[in-house]
Amino acid sequence: MGKTSFRLEYHLVAFLDVLGQREKFKALHLPTTLEDKVKVAEVLKQTAGFVLELRQTFDKNFTAFESGLSNLKKHTDKSVRPKFVSFSDSFVTSVPIRNQEGDLPLMVTIVSALSAAATVMQVSLASKHPLRGGIDVGLATEIGPQEIYGTALEKAYLLESEEAGYPRIVIGDELCSFLDSALSNFQAQATTEAKSITAIVMKMMGLIAIDIDGKRILDYLSPIMVEDAALRHKFREITLKPIYEFVLTEQERIKKGNDPKLTARYEAFRQYIESRIPLWNVD
Repeated sequence: MGKTSFRLEYHLVAFLDVLGQREKFKALHLPTTLEDKVKVAEVLKQTAGFVLELRQTFDKNFTAFESGLSNLKKHTDKSVRPKFVSFSDSFVTSVPIRNQEGDLPLMVTIVSALSAAATVMQVSLASKHPLRGGIDVGLATEIGPQEIYGTALEKAYLLESEEAGYPRIVIGDELCSFLDSALSNFQAQATTEAKSITAIVMKMMGLIAIDIDGKRILDYLSPIMVEDAALRHKFREITLKPIYEFVLTEQERIKKGNDPKLTARYEAFRQYIESRIPLWNVD
């Protein structure tokens, strides 16, 4: 085995997971009749097909975000595309926190990662597929062109699997500390670049909200995302309404399951959506 040089450094990591896919897939069997084939085809469309659709959503979001940075391209030709890898129905976006390419490209890359996570959350819920996730900063090393390994990934995974509890993306403490430190640092500087970075950091902070249980979450229906949706004309109508309808349907289904803890969680989920409806100007 050849020698490999590893570098341990801080990374921002977003770990997202589509819920319920494995159960649907486990129920499949090889079809023996035409009716079976139709049923299997529909399940595959809603499982494997949907996972592929979300992967494409990530790619489109990264591409659109980068192509819109005409001002940044005047100062640097460095890529601001986050690293992305997916396996089964899980997705990992990561950004190495190093400023070798400059502070501005780094912050823009982090915004791209957060924006993509928020967009994917919208698309997933609007398509009636619950999604859960975690985002944090931690130590890791790169083990492939798009893949990292270390506690940064573990922290994001634990936020998703143990802290989220229902469809939402929980934000870790280290990410919040990183943003607080960055804001303090660049606000103290008077350069044009520092002012631009300050605005970017404030935008990232605008994508974080405090949920009803006190946890910080990615605010995928925030005013910032409303502005983004406005650029896509009727996107707000074709997204928010099906999201709200999905929440109501899921809440009724869970109530029938007689699980008080999960019922309370989905009540909080509904309250979050309803608190954002006025921002989107949708009846």
